[in-house]
Amino acid sequence: MIRSVRANKRGFHTATFQVGVNLVLADRSKTAGDKDTTNALGKSTLIEIIDFCLGNNASPNKGLRVEALAGWAFTLELTIATKVVAVTRETDSPGFIAIEGQTDHWPIKPTLNKEGLSGLDTKKWRTILGWAMFGIGELASDAGYKPSARSLLSYFVRNQAAAYNTPFKYFDNQKTWDIQVHNAFLLGLNWEKAAIWQQLKDQKNALEALKQAIKTGAVDGELASLGELEAERLRLSNQLEREREALSNFRVLPQYREIEAQANGLTVEIHEMVNANIIDKRRLDRYRDSLRGEDPPTDTRLEALYAEAGVALPGAVVKTLTDARSFNAKIVSNRRDFIASEVFALESAIAERQIQLATLTNRRAEYLNTLAGQGALEELTQLQDLHAATRLRVDALTTRITQLQQMTTKADTIKVETVALKRSATLDYEERREVWSKALSLFSEFSENLYKSPGRLVIDIGDTGYKFDVEIAGSPSEGISKMKIFCYDLMLISFARERGLGIDFLIHDSTIFDGVDPRQRAHALELAAAMATKYGFQYICTLNTDMVPAKDFSGNFDFEALVRLRLTDTDPSGSLLGFRY
Repeated sequence: MIRSVRANKRGFHTATFQVGVNLVLADRSKTAGDKDTTNALGKSTLIEIIDFCLGNNASPNKGLRVEALAGWAFTLELTIATKVVAVTRETDSPGFIAIEGQTDHWPIKPTLNKEGLSGLDTKKWRTILGWAMFGIGELASDAGYKPSARSLLSYFVRNQAAAYNTPFKYFDNQKTWDIQVHNAFLLGLNWEKAAIWQQLKDQKNALEALKQAIKTGAVDGELASLGELEAERLRLSNQLEREREALSNFRVLPQYREIEAQANGLTVEIHEMVNANIIDKRRLDRYRDSLRGEDPPTDTRLEALYAEAGVALPGAVVKTLTDARSFNAKIVSNRRDFIASEVFALESAIAERQIQLATLTNRRAEYLNTLAGQGALEELTQLQDLHAATRLRVDALTTRITQLQQMTTKADTIKVETVALKRSATLDYEERREVWSKALSLFSEFSENLYKSPGRLVIDIGDTGYKFDVEIAGSPSEGISKMKIFCYDLMLISFARERGLGIDFLIHDSTIFDGVDPRQRAHALELAAAMATKYGFQYICTLNTDMVPAKDFSGNFDFEALVRLRLTDTDPSGSLLGFRY
C-alpha cells in the first residue's frame, strides 16, 4: 500500500493515502478567470512521481527529468512484503534508489553507495518489486519473453494518455508478445505458452528474413526450387567428372610450346605457298588463253582489201609489204616463245611448291600428333583452376540444397509445433478454468454494476496465441471505452488480491472518466470503494472538481471523506509542486 508521497523541496504538497478509495482533487476557485485551467495543477504529475519511485525508465528530458525539476528528489512511502519502507529517487541520478526501513527479509539487500546512502540500483529495485508484488523472481524463458515487474505495474499505474486507449495495452506500440505474456500472467493463464508462441514467431520471421535476404542479394544464393537446384547440381557434377577425366589423361610435354611454335610456323609457310600457287595458276591461265586466241594475219589479206576497193598496188609497195610481213611474223614468233617460257616457269614453280606443301604438311601433322593429348604446364594449371571452380559451384549448390531442405523442414516443424502448442494451450486453458473463470466473473459483475447488462471479458486461443477482448453493451462511445478499462483494471486488482499477490493498489488519472456519464462515474467510484474494502486494496484517482458526480452518489456514500489532497488554481503555490513549469 502507498502511504505517502513527498519531496525535498518546500512548496511541494505532500500526499497521504489510506486503504480504500483516495481522491486527489484539482479545485477551480471562484476567482479563477476564463483562461485559468486545472490541467496543470499536478494531478498527472503525482502519478508520474509514484511511477518514478516505482522504477520507471526515467528517460532524459521527459517526465520528471526536465530542467525545471533539476535537484528534486521524491520519496514514496509504501508497504513492501508487510513492512513499511521509504524509497527516494533523485531526478539528477535516477539510477539509484535510496531505501529506508526494514529490509532484512528481502532477497536482495540494500548496499551503501558512494555518498553513504543505503539503497539499490534501478534493476535490483525492480527485482524486489517483482518479488514482493507479483511473486516473480528469475522466471525461465529462453528468449527473454517473460513477465517483468515494470510491465505488470503499468496495468495498475496507468501513467500516460496512451494507457487509456485499450484495457490490454499500456502504450501504443506495445508488442504482441508483451500484451499476451503480461495479460496471461494477470489473468491466471499459462504465460509460458505465450512466450513459446513468440519464439515460434521469431523462428518463422527468421526464415522469412533469410528468404528475403537471398532474394535481394544480401545473402548469396538462389531462390530456386529444390528440383531446379538438384538439376543444376547434376549438370555441374557431370561437367566436373569430364574435367576430372581430362585432368587424369593430361600429360605435360616440356617442349610443348617449342613444338607448337614450329607447327604454327609451318602453318604460316603452308598458307603462303598455297596463296602463291593460287596467284601463279591465275597467271598461267591468262597466258594459255593468250596463246589460244592470238593468230598471225594471212599474207594476202591486205592485197585482197585493196582489190575489193578497186585499187592496184604498185610493185614497190608490194615489196615493202613483204618485208613488213616478215618482221611481224618474227615478233609473233618471239612473243609465243616468251609466253611458252613463262608457262613452263609457272608450271615448274607450282609443281615445286606442291612438293614442298606435301613435305610441310607431313611435318606439321607429325608435330600435331606429338601435341595431341599433351599440353603445356600452364594449360594444366588452367584446367585445374577450371576444375576447382566447378567443384566450388557444386559445393555451393550442395550447401544451398541442404539449406533449402533445412528451411523446408524447419518451416514444417514450426507448423507442427504451432498446432501442438495450440492444442497444449487449449488443454492447459481447460485445466485452469477454475482460476481464469473468476476473472471473467469479476469483470461481468463490475460491468453489470455500471450498466444494465453485464459485459464480457473474452479469452480466445488462436493460431498466433492468446487473444483478449472486452465487450459492454451500448454505443461505441468514449465513455464506454473508458469504463471497459476501469472494469478490467478493477478486476485485475481484485483478482490479484484474491490470488494472494502482493500488489495492493490501483491508480487512475482523471482520463479514466473522460466522456463518462456522471451516473456511471458515481457508480464506478462507489464500486471501487466496495471492492477495495472487500479485497483489501487501495484505489487512488485524480479528478477535477467539476468531474465529481456529487449529486449522483448514493445517500450513504461519503465522498468528502475520501479526498486526501486538494490542489487549487488560485495561484502557482496551489499546484502539487508549489510552482508551475
